[in-house]
Amino acid sequence: MAEDETANETEDGALDEEHIALRLPDYRLVRRLSETRMSSVFLAEDLKNGQRQVALKVLGPDLVRVPGFRARFERESRIALTLEHPNVVPSHAAGESADKQLCYLAMRYIHGANLLQVLNERGALGMDETIAVARQVAAALDSTHERGLIHRDVKPANIMVEEGTGHVYLCDFGIAKDTALTRLTAVGGFVGTPYYSSPEQAAGGEIDHRTDVYSLGRVIQHCLTGVSPELANGTRSRYPLVDRVLLKAMSKDPADRHASCGELVEDLAAARVRGVRRRRTTAGGLVALGVVMVLVLASVIFGGPAPEKAALDRVPAALRGDCGVSAPAVLSCRDSAGREAVSELFSDRAAVAAAYARAVETSGVARTQGDCSTATGAEHRYPVTGPAQGRVLCYSRDGVSVIVWTSDEARVVTRVEAPTADDAALRQAWAGWTSATTVFPTDDERAVMSLAAGTECKRASLDGLPTAVAGVTCVPYGQGAQEVSYYRFASLPALRDAFGALVNDARAPSGTACASAPGFLGTQRHDWLGVDVGQVLCRPTPSGSLAMEWTMEPLSVIGRVGGTVPAALSGWWSQWHVAPVSRLVDAINAQSAPPFPTAQERSLLAHIPAASRVHCVRPSPSQKWRDVSATPAVGVVCGRTSGAELVAYYQFQDAASMRAVHGLSSTEGKDCRDLPAGFEGDHSYSRGGTTGHLRCSTVKETGERMLSWTDDRLAVRAVAYRGTDPYAMIDWWTHDAGPI
Repeated sequence: MAEDETANETEDGALDEEHIALRLPDYRLVRRLSETRMSSVFLAEDLKNGQRQVALKVLGPDLVRVPGFRARFERESRIALTLEHPNVVPSHAAGESADKQLCYLAMRYIHGANLLQVLNERGALGMDETIAVARQVAAALDSTHERGLIHRDVKPANIMVEEGTGHVYLCDFGIAKDTALTRLTAVGGFVGTPYYSSPEQAAGGEIDHRTDVYSLGRVIQHCLTGVSPELANGTRSRYPLVDRVLLKAMSKDPADRHASCGELVEDLAAARVRGVRRRRTTAGGLVALGVVMVLVLASVIFGGPAPEKAALDRVPAALRGDCGVSAPAVLSCRDSAGREAVSELFSDRAAVAAAYARAVETSGVARTQGDCSTATGAEHRYPVTGPAQGRVLCYSRDGVSVIVWTSDEARVVTRVEAPTADDAALRQAWAGWTSATTVFPTDDERAVMSLAAGTECKRASLDGLPTAVAGVTCVPYGQGAQEVSYYRFASLPALRDAFGALVNDARAPSGTACASAPGFLGTQRHDWLGVDVGQVLCRPTPSGSLAMEWTMEPLSVIGRVGGTVPAALSGWWSQWHVAPVSRLVDAINAQSAPPFPTAQERSLLAHIPAASRVHCVRPSPSQKWRDVSATPAVGVVCGRTSGAELVAYYQFQDAASMRAVHGLSSTEGKDCRDLPAGFEGDHSYSRGGTTGHLRCSTVKETGERMLSWTDDRLAVRAVAYRGTDPYAMIDWWTHDAGPI
């Protein structure tokens, strides 16, 4: 992301990069992106999160000491961290330096330019591109309005356009107003940007969401004319119908404006369609005179009558306004730009598949490759996220670009052609006709990315897992893996069916741990803190590499990681497959019955020190049986801690029941706190007024260290599993193990 770099906001006193680096050691500054009177923005690497690139916005010492500036910056940070929308720049973290001399906000770095820079470089945008930009900005604004926020500074400099995708992000909520709170600025005090701000805002009066409608109208006017508002002097868009829409959006009285930003954009799009139809009608000397003339017009243009409603309903809604029957079971329709779409209607899906297969064979494009949203020469399922609707093929040949797609539910194959020079516009139009979301990342993809143990994520093909609704492929964190992918499913049955197919295709033996599987082929269930969360599969791939695939059932996700060395790949999986742990634990607890924690479980959690009260869940039935058998007890399981991966705590009805389960010996053994040989000990203890019994042991087959102890006062027994270093375990037990 970048900020407005206009001269009137730039100051000579730039923040010293060396001082920033010393005060914010978690970030490595790469270069300065912009400097304003409010802050500096740097391209930086987030060293604590895989060196991902971020836009680091910093408020320097001089302004930190000014209450108004600091309050505004902190307020922007709070708002930014809570906003989640595909068209709002995502924020990762915010805070201040240890010495409180700097405030910072770390945001996703958008590779691209702000809209002001685009307009300065290219001049006026076309109508379709303007609508595409405005629609995304409007979606972001309407979403924030629903939360009671008014942006108050909508302008091209605060709209980022991502390079390569054209995806649009709204940024800079520094002067946003929360309608649920008291006013940030008193009546009579103006905040905003001249020429883009509404009359009531410029006058320092009361405002509501319609002030953003006004500003968006100004932005649209700038896009269509290529002239900024202060220089416009009444410059029109060259589209009379569009000018009427903009006059409404920028009415002096807010009551006369559009009710929402989305309504403004849809009004704009409708005006654009009416304008095209008016020009087409005038050029052809045709005037629609009711239903009769519609039928005649269809006959003249398409060589046949108007289609029946049942047939018309099977083509995309955006193409139904100008259609005719050109042959039996064939409709010819035109969109608002005059492109002809020929749709063949079939009686069953097998016939659709056969017709589409012929088109693919003729094109010479291999199946399951590329992405028609980014480049031609591709074939894949669509949409790229969400339930599959069909398949799409796009290619160019002999000066003609072609796009062919199926609609599985409607049983239709549609074909559209255009000059190669219009290839990008054709593919963009197809996305609009089919309502296929193509801008990365979508909401579903963003949800998958939040679970990824990797960075630099990109869209993953869903052809291998056709029932998935989204997928991403990332550069993995850590060592031992080459690529990691995640796929999200709409339901648990769909996920299990998809994974079952992978296991069947691999013919993997069950109950086999990947770390020791012969030929790196096997599958077994896996758990978190003793709770069964899914299945893991390891297998060689046809290309000669290795793959591990696993399910995280509470999150409805399948993960896939690839590598070449079995030990390194299984080691990576052991360390990273549950990242982020907090999301998995939250999902496990949300799906528990009854919901975790109950009042009794909450009481037990209160006796566990905060350092060990991490990622706690209810123990599985098998874990509880292992620890307490059939004895009544309330249990919680937490981990990882500095001493053990899994720690189970159980509160009994009385101390006698606790001692019976723990099994006290008749004689005192070695004290575990003395680190006895083999880490084998069994001794009473007393600390901080608490008494009990402490036992340590080592599992000879695996080398796993274990601790178990009792608390006489609380009638609590705890068991720590999967420890490694005796000193670390005893140090943890002494300071952070509890109960307290």
